[in-house]
Amino acid sequence: MYREDPEYGRIVDFEWLRTIHRQVADNFHPRFNMLGAVRTCIELTTSEPSVNIAIGASLLAYTLLIASDENELAESLKDAIFTLAWTEEHCGSDLLSLRTQATAIPGDETGREYYLRGSKWIINNSIHADYHIVLAKLDPTKDGPRSLSFFLVPHSSTKNWQRMETHVLRDMVLSAYEIDGPGRLLGKTGHGLSIVQRMATASRYLCSYMGVVWMRQSLPAAIEHLSTKHIFGSHPLEFGNVFRQMYVLAQKAALLDYLFHRSVAFNDGSFLQFLGTMLKSWLLLRTNEVMIETLLVTGSKGFVASSPIGRNAIDSLVLPVFDGHYTVNTNMSAKHLKRYLSAARREDVQERLRILDERLYRETYHEEIHAHPRDIRKPDFFHFADYLEQFQLPLDLDPRRLVATAQQVQDAVADLGLQNDPEHRYKAGDLLHWLESILVAAEMAAQLGEDYVNAVAIQYNSTVEILNRIIAESALPAPFMTPTRFHPLPPIDDPQAYLLRLLDVEGRTLAKG
Repeated sequence: MYREDPEYGRIVDFEWLRTIHRQVADNFHPRFNMLGAVRTCIELTTSEPSVNIAIGASLLAYTLLIASDENELAESLKDAIFTLAWTEEHCGSDLLSLRTQATAIPGDETGREYYLRGSKWIINNSIHADYHIVLAKLDPTKDGPRSLSFFLVPHSSTKNWQRMETHVLRDMVLSAYEIDGPGRLLGKTGHGLSIVQRMATASRYLCSYMGVVWMRQSLPAAIEHLSTKHIFGSHPLEFGNVFRQMYVLAQKAALLDYLFHRSVAFNDGSFLQFLGTMLKSWLLLRTNEVMIETLLVTGSKGFVASSPIGRNAIDSLVLPVFDGHYTVNTNMSAKHLKRYLSAARREDVQERLRILDERLYRETYHEEIHAHPRDIRKPDFFHFADYLEQFQLPLDLDPRRLVATAQQVQDAVADLGLQNDPEHRYKAGDLLHWLESILVAAEMAAQLGEDYVNAVAIQYNSTVEILNRIIAESALPAPFMTPTRFHPLPPIDDPQAYLLRLLDVEGRTLAKG
């Protein structure tokens, strides 16, 4: 998976990467099996972070061929390595401000051949790629939604590559480079933004899976270490404070694992975009937090290079925060909060659990990349409090007051004229994601048993904390809320085995048949 390069040192072995590219791409075309693709990727790369990201970057660029309806190209180029070339140093991910220009080549009867000039910045794989999927403008002075177009650019049209060293994923090859040569139009001119949106709807799930997988590696490694290390004559996991910290982290990790696959299970309808934005922002930030806290609890073992505890915690930081993607995705969710809080339709818990029993952790062909924007812009939300009450949880929760307080907060923000303020838009989207996580935790507890009831308490208390913080920071005239108490833990004879069972959400789900 890695090789020693005379110029760059240890880097991802791109020739080896090319040999597995087709096996993963076969999951994308001619049928789009998102979960199958990420599972194949992880299986073939043994979850090595730098390799995961390198092939992930190539495959995300490859899916733009599918999103552009370039099906013949998608089939013929499955063995190639790609770059996704849109960011530029002066504007980062602000696509409408990019400057790379495409000029039609005179005499081309197909209308698809262009000459491209410009530069791209901090692009993965670019030095070794066969093709660059380049986002460019026909007129750099334009910045409207129809100003962008995609082009398939061969490596021969790029030059002056300069590797950019990073603090994370050091075996990747990120670089800046110039584009000066011919390329082929993908899709239609001026449709670049709509193609990005089609690709991004599905790619949010693909990126999020990496965080979940790295978290799956980190927690068991920490539990094993804390169960074998000796301090003051005992294993650290036998200390009450250490066990309690790992118990909470295991509940959080189990929830995030379940939440990802629950999102896949429900993404064949109007929830595709909403759940995707939650995964790309809220879930990835939470996996960062879980892995960083795990590193702190574990101590010195996490700093050993061979251990996934520290490596995954550090490398995972690149997943949600690259050029503020987590902020963009959270702001996309903010527009839904009012509808989320006021939804009146009653949803049946048992029917939802039946769907989860059938779909959770199982591969499906939802064809997410072909979803039409009009079908996913308005998720079909349902009555939050009624749904949570149907679970009859053994916790002192007040879902109706939670919704009422959230509505009061939103009304107070509107009264102050702050509903379009960037800070409060972000807080609105973040609050919505926290609210949804309570429902996810309740579904997990109902499906997998009482061991996960405290996952609901953890998410409820965290949501209350977020809500109280908004009230305090903006001095809003809304009442503070009170957290709930944990459900008592059962007697635990083997802390290691108990925590590992908590983490095995997939095994428990599939064991139900």
